Amino acid sequence: MATIDLVKGNGEGAPRALAVRIGWFVAIWALSTAAFFAAASLLHLLVPR
Repeated sequence: MATIDLVKGNGEGAPRALAVRIGWFVAIWALSTAAFFAAASLLHLLVPR
Protein backbone atom coordinates (compact mmCIF):
# COMPACT_ATOMS: atom_id res chain seq x y z
CA MET A 1 0.00 0.00 0.00
CA ALA A 2 1.51 3.29 -1.04
CA THR A 3 1.79 6.10 1.47
CA ILE A 4 0.06 8.49 -0.92
CA ASP A 5 -3.07 6.32 -0.73
CA LEU A 6 -3.10 6.78 3.05
CA VAL A 7 -2.74 10.54 3.11
CA LYS A 8 -4.74 11.72 0.11
CA GLY A 9 -7.99 13.50 0.70
CA ASN A 10 -9.07 15.22 3.88
CA GLY A 11 -8.31 12.36 6.24
CA GLU A 12 -11.59 10.52 5.66
CA GLY A 13 -9.66 7.34 4.84
CA ALA A 14 -7.37 7.55 7.86
CA PRO A 15 -7.50 4.69 10.35
CA ARG A 16 -9.75 5.54 13.28
CA ALA A 17 -8.27 3.19 15.87
CA LEU A 18 -5.54 4.72 18.02
CA ALA A 19 -3.63 1.43 18.07
CA VAL A 20 -3.44 1.43 14.26
CA ARG A 21 -2.15 5.00 14.20
CA ILE A 22 0.47 4.18 16.83
CA GLY A 23 1.39 1.04 14.88
CA TRP A 24 1.97 3.06 11.71
CA PHE A 25 4.08 5.57 13.66
CA VAL A 26 6.22 2.83 15.20
CA ALA A 27 6.63 1.05 11.85
CA ILE A 28 7.71 4.21 10.04
CA TRP A 29 10.04 5.16 12.90
CA ALA A 30 11.62 1.70 12.98
CA LEU A 31 12.14 1.61 9.20
CA SER A 32 13.68 5.08 9.12
CA THR A 33 15.97 4.19 12.02
CA ALA A 34 17.04 0.97 10.30
CA ALA A 35 17.69 2.87 7.06
CA PHE A 36 19.80 5.42 8.95
CA PHE A 37 21.91 2.70 10.59
CA ALA A 38 22.30 0.87 7.27
CA ALA A 39 23.51 4.06 5.57
CA ALA A 40 25.85 4.83 8.47
CA SER A 41 27.27 1.30 8.37
CA LEU A 42 27.82 1.51 4.62
CA LEU A 43 29.52 4.88 4.99
CA HIS A 44 31.69 3.49 7.78
CA LEU A 45 32.82 0.66 5.50
CA LEU A 46 33.56 2.99 2.58
CA VAL A 47 35.51 5.71 4.40
CA PRO A 48 39.07 4.70 5.25
CA ARG A 49 40.42 5.38 8.72
